[in-house]
Amino acid sequence: MTKYTILLLFLSGLHQLGYSQENEIDRWDNWLLVGNKVVLGGRSSFKHSHELQMRVNNNMQSLKEWFYEGVFTFSPNQNWELVPDFRASVKPDKMDYRIGLGAIRKFNVIQNEKLKRQFVNQLKYQIDVDGSGTTRHGLRLVLTYNYIVNEKLIVSGLFGPFYRWSEQFTGVEFVRGGPAITYVFNDYNTFAFAPLFGAGNIAPDGWSYSFTPMLSIIIRLNNNYKYLPAKYINF
Repeated sequence: MTKYTILLLFLSGLHQLGYSQENEIDRWDNWLLVGNKVVLGGRSSFKHSHELQMRVNNNMQSLKEWFYEGVFTFSPNQNWELVPDFRASVKPDKMDYRIGLGAIRKFNVIQNEKLKRQFVNQLKYQIDVDGSGTTRHGLRLVLTYNYIVNEKLIVSGLFGPFYRWSEQFTGVEFVRGGPAITYVFNDYNTFAFAPLFGAGNIAPDGWSYSFTPMLSIIIRLNNNYKYLPAKYINF
């Protein structure tokens, strides 16, 4: 009788172990973000940019979305920027639309009449609407530090949380941050690489994590700005 009891307990333990492994949550993913942005204007207090970006996840094997984003920037002075934007995203199962309104406070450190360092604080509210009419709200804060090494190289660090509220979820939805390196080809063309890391809230199962490198080519059609623009990443 004791032998049968031990055997049953052993088989039961194997079953529970197998069930646990089958239902284990994969808490790590590798993304890739690739974008191309064109910036126009800036001779006055106004400029605007237009970007196409593709995002893949599932260890860089599945298309998560691609989107168009238009950003309008008004600079009342050298310290502030008001930034409304619009994003239309194409996902495998639906369309998403996002309208945002942000304010940027920048602190420029000038040495020998050249920009040497820049601190950028970005605060933005956004409303997201999908194809079925579901509405969600969000608030993001992103802090960026830019160090201009020389005329060709800019090294940056950024960090920011995103707070979401909707009928389905309310709380910090994700946090993202990391370094960024920008190579300046000339006054009009730059290339940025940002190996970012993120943490996403998958409540009630805790958090998942990701490596999210971003590659971006930026083309400026003007290099004579009224105010030095803020250098930051929209993620």
